[in-house]
Amino acid sequence: MTALQSSDSSEMTNMIDVSILIVCYKVRHLIAQCLEGIYAHTSGCTYEVLLVDCSNDGAVDLVRSEFSDVRIVDNSENLGFGRGNNLLAQHATGRYLLLLNPDTIVSDNAIGNLYSTALAFPKAGAIGGRSRLPNGSRDLGCRQVIPTLGRIAISAVGGSSLISGWLPEEADEAREVETLHGAFMMVSSEAWATVDGFDPSFFMYSEEMDLCHRLRQRGYSIVMTPKAEIIHLVGSGKQFDARRQQLIAQARMHFLRKHWSPLASFTGACLLWVHAFVRYCAGLLGSTFSMKQRAKELRDCYEGIVLRPSRWWWGFRSDLQTHSSN
Repeated sequence: MTALQSSDSSEMTNMIDVSILIVCYKVRHLIAQCLEGIYAHTSGCTYEVLLVDCSNDGAVDLVRSEFSDVRIVDNSENLGFGRGNNLLAQHATGRYLLLLNPDTIVSDNAIGNLYSTALAFPKAGAIGGRSRLPNGSRDLGCRQVIPTLGRIAISAVGGSSLISGWLPEEADEAREVETLHGAFMMVSSEAWATVDGFDPSFFMYSEEMDLCHRLRQRGYSIVMTPKAEIIHLVGSGKQFDARRQQLIAQARMHFLRKHWSPLASFTGACLLWVHAFVRYCAGLLGSTFSMKQRAKELRDCYEGIVLRPSRWWWGFRSDLQTHSSN
């Protein structure tokens, strides 16, 4: 089906199945590919596309000239992922909100299949699909779980493969999981309103974990399906970017400080530091052997986390009580 333009009439509002929300930040070179995939490979549902840009890099001008159906929400600041989606959700009319990263490639009716799964699980507050890297391997963002001290400790020493709670690679049917990847996640508008969307105190990363955690506390299930897949370019090639890793650590600490006791969150912070230290040391040792480029990437990526913990230890330093009751 073709996308439908939004309207103030209740008739048109009732026709929209999915509102696709895209928060852009310095992705002018990628946004056309993302939008082309949506329009060429989505069927089985009516939809609208809403976009907000947080970087003023020319993406809005490109979209306005080449994709006139896209509804652009005006913005003049870097809102981050959560606040950006909260803004878009205020303008959405769909029964479901699809959070879609701009650095993704949609094919094989991934959005339509995700919507079909949502209809099959009416008690699910959020439904996610899989994302893969360009080389076909699974995006590690799809293997997130709600953290515990035990899980953080296991991951710190390289035992992530021993942790369960996500959709196994061999799964061929949808099933409940603990949390989803925000790059490709559909949330019912009812559930979104129940928890008041993303906690805006999260700037970037872990906000989808916090959202899923709060949805589960309200009695909603979280579901992932293997029948809806996209390609995720992962931060436009910045998976070993030091700034990105610091933000990930900062966001994880924000989650721990919001939901855990002071003692537990302090212990969690120590374990996160150990996680970075192990990989930093691997980079130092690897530089004396083969694979020097990979070793340098590891060292540079985790050096700031290890040597300057004050930059991430306290989370985002904003009001941790925001949305705490939702």
